[in-house]
Amino acid sequence: MLPEDNISGKLPGDWSIKLSCDYEQEQTQLKTIVETLGREVKQREQKKTNVGKFISAVKKYMDMTRLDATILREFMEQIGASDTYTTDEQQKRVKIRGIEILYNFIGALDFEEAREESQTAQNQNNARAGTA
Repeated sequence: MLPEDNISGKLPGDWSIKLSCDYEQEQTQLKTIVETLGREVKQREQKKTNVGKFISAVKKYMDMTRLDATILREFMEQIGASDTYTTDEQQKRVKIRGIEILYNFIGALDFEEAREESQTAQNQNNARAGTA
């Protein structure tokens, strides 16, 4: 059904209006989707760039023998500490404090998750090497 159908009288007027409204709504939705996907692509590209910068900094200090303030500033954006708490009321002298480190370029890093991912990747590489 084309606009020409409406002009030639083949399409009732209310159908033409409905189809036109539907078309406009679809165009608006598609524009919104394109804008959202564009933002996501930019965010992912920025994350990729940031990870690359972090890896470059790590490689720069692979053979370091001493940690100093310059190195800390290059890697860490912020260090936060939680309030202290005890997990056992019987041992009130034992205090626990959570520490969160925000690294430059990548933010907080879950070391346990990274360790597990690394182990999984290593196991997969070993399995591939065994089948080759």
